[in-house]
Amino acid sequence: MAPGIIPYVLIFLLLMPLRAGAEALRIVSLYPGHTDNIVALGEEKRLAGISKTDDADMLPQLKRFSPKSSAEEILALKPDLVLTRSLAERQNPQQRRVLERAGVRVVSIEPPQWDEFSSYLRELASLIGCDPEAAEAKLKAVRDSISAEAAKRSKGRSPAVFVEATARELHTCSPGSWAAKLIELAGGRNAASDAEAIREGSAIAPYGLERILKAAASGRIDIYLVQQGAMNATDMKSLEARPWYQALKNIKKAVVPERELSRPSLPGLEAGGKRLIKIFYGE
Repeated sequence: MAPGIIPYVLIFLLLMPLRAGAEALRIVSLYPGHTDNIVALGEEKRLAGISKTDDADMLPQLKRFSPKSSAEEILALKPDLVLTRSLAERQNPQQRRVLERAGVRVVSIEPPQWDEFSSYLRELASLIGCDPEAAEAKLKAVRDSISAEAAKRSKGRSPAVFVEATARELHTCSPGSWAAKLIELAGGRNAASDAEAIREGSAIAPYGLERILKAAASGRIDIYLVQQGAMNATDMKSLEARPWYQALKNIKKAVVPERELSRPSLPGLEAGGKRLIKIFYGE
């Protein structure tokens, strides 16, 4: 090879992204759902960095990144794959371009809907070198276990469950959301099945105090669940301090972490299913 060509070849190799079918060995996950599922599939050893929004006890030895972290900070870990989602990309639009110019493959995967979760797991498994069939089988086993336990414990009961997704303006979960589907799997019914998503594909739906009070007064809510997380800091004490709390006096109340009720992940699905069954039917 002519000496003058060598620098151009080196630049080409440096800028060439990881080929589509390559197995990622050093992964930075910028969304907690991706992190959870990688760990659940037994591949946490591939993770080099995770998001600051990951659970505090999740892989504490790893470096964490905020949505505003620079590409240079991520490149310091020498990743060959960065997993993200469109929300994170919109918060830091330059990040992807710099990473890809440095030869790092960036894959943006949206948090999947309930019916899309199987396809999502297969795609994730392929990216991290797992067997997609095994990943899909694991999902089926978790869902089957929740369904079987709910059927055993329910004795034909199916409580009407209202989910408070946000305290402000009292949004609930939309009928097609992950939370609504998980409640159904655990043997419950969505008490706000008449709610309409705030926009197409959204997991939340406006509901409002007036409709909640009417539903409570007419006995159409058996259980009032507070989804606690980034969008709703409500705990039992603050719920009890509300002026209209007495409307819920004959209704069972519980607080459920958002990661267990709405995060599309195998650990969240399993933990959430168990928690809901306990809330619905007792110990």
